[in-house]
Amino acid sequence: PRRAAHHGAHAASGPSRDRCNDMRQMRSARRRWPEVLCAVALAFVVTVVAAGAGGGAGEDAEQPLRPSMTSTSSAQLFPRRCNVSALVARRRHESCGRLAYSISDAMAFFEKWEDVTGFIGFPTAYFIHFVSLLQCELGITGAIGEIGVAGGKSFAAMAFTRRAGEMLIACDIFKRGVESDNVPDANIMYFEHVLETVRIPVEDVVMLQQSSLQLMDRDLVTLSSTRRRLGPHAKPAAPVGHFRMFHVDGGHFAFAAFHDLNLAACALVPGGIVLVDDLHNMGYPGVQEGFHHFMLQEAPVPRLVPFLFTGRLFLTTRGYASAYRRAIARAHPELTTAVFYGEPVLEAPPQQVDLTMARFQG
Repeated sequence: PRRAAHHGAHAASGPSRDRCNDMRQMRSARRRWPEVLCAVALAFVVTVVAAGAGGGAGEDAEQPLRPSMTSTSSAQLFPRRCNVSALVARRRHESCGRLAYSISDAMAFFEKWEDVTGFIGFPTAYFIHFVSLLQCELGITGAIGEIGVAGGKSFAAMAFTRRAGEMLIACDIFKRGVESDNVPDANIMYFEHVLETVRIPVEDVVMLQQSSLQLMDRDLVTLSSTRRRLGPHAKPAAPVGHFRMFHVDGGHFAFAAFHDLNLAACALVPGGIVLVDDLHNMGYPGVQEGFHHFMLQEAPVPRLVPFLFTGRLFLTTRGYASAYRRAIARAHPELTTAVFYGEPVLEAPPQQVDLTMARFQG
């Protein structure tokens, strides 16, 4: 009877019953908080992994990067594997082909260097051509690529080293990105205008108007060599092959820098060279973070060895850094050396190296 009376009284008191129910629901919700947080964290990690894999397939691959991607934890910079052969087999010595563009056009471009919009120093352009000549002597051939084209000045500097049979690849979103660090002129029409101005045929360049985070190394190596622009879903025709020179200047947050370095390293030929921009620019500390994670990662990605700093860091595959270093030091004994990741790196920053057109022509 007391139990019945108790339940009867409890049922009759509506507000009291509601308060009890509310308290029970709050206690239950508090107990579920760890589960909710775990689910949110898992969803975030899955999103990051999917973005890192790139793939370029499906509707999600075409979505622009979200600003939250610019804030990166070290957990996102996980070790990678190459999706193509880590490095193509060492080939027999091959004589490189003739230059694809006239020397007079190249000299005209460099003589008007300051009139072209861009953020690459003259010494860097000089050493790009210097090491390209060394690659020719060593029989190193391959495509030339760049992630982060902006106005196209650095791309043109590399393109003038192109030889017969080598491909030119340019990857950029060609608009203001999530970091808002692209120059206002970073659009594909301006890039084509620069190419035409310096007399590099636009049809010689395979243009990828997309984020590099949608790409894998396999995508770069098997790109179509048909002379047209490519979207993220374009089907390849003839393979471009591996790269002998690759400039990394894309997204400046850690995840993008790390991703692009892995991409370039996996797509190199033996003796190929990667240039990294803004490594010591404290306006973009994410580049440093991504670079050091790349250099320290324990993964079957080809190790790159630094050998020259000109404002951009030059790295190559193992076994070739000493050859590049010796040739540069022989021609420029005035350069100093610093040790970086256990390797001697020749220092030729723009403010310390005075290179004239006469030296370039020589």
